[in-house]
Amino acid sequence: MDAQGPDRVRPYVEAAGVTFTTLIDSDNILGQIYGFKAIPNGFLIDERGVVRYKKLGGFDIRRVETKAVLDRWVSGEDPAPGRDWPVAGPEFSESNELFRQGMVPFRQGRVEEAVELWHAGLEHDPDNYIIRKQIWAIEHPDRFYGGDVDYTWQRAQIADGP
Repeated sequence: MDAQGPDRVRPYVEAAGVTFTTLIDSDNILGQIYGFKAIPNGFLIDERGVVRYKKLGGFDIRRVETKAVLDRWVSGEDPAPGRDWPVAGPEFSESNELFRQGMVPFRQGRVEEAVELWHAGLEHDPDNYIIRKQIWAIEHPDRFYGGDVDYTWQRAQIADGP
């Protein structure tokens, strides 16, 4: 998820040597549908559209346990046997609606207006880190792009409160 689109994400995907399709959800549609407020997340969805595995927060293909799930999936096994992965309904929260509204001026280059709408969204849902991090990435691109993401700085922002 990156409001700034695939061009911002592409260098990280290429550096990781990813060989699978990677989608960039600039409008946070998936966050609204699946009910997550932070990233990274991982979903494995079969050809019928059934969620076979999901990991909300902390999805990292370098982790041993994640690799084991992916190995099972690639070999045709159920990646998470016995698990039921309910999918949230299409209800959209007020905060995500304001985020989507903010994408209109953002795409037109009216960044301040977009960020104002995104801040209004955070007033409705202060724990929505999807929106919070999009604001941070716009206001502090050096903390997100051009190298390693500065997670220490992010933790300090969270500790300081909204």
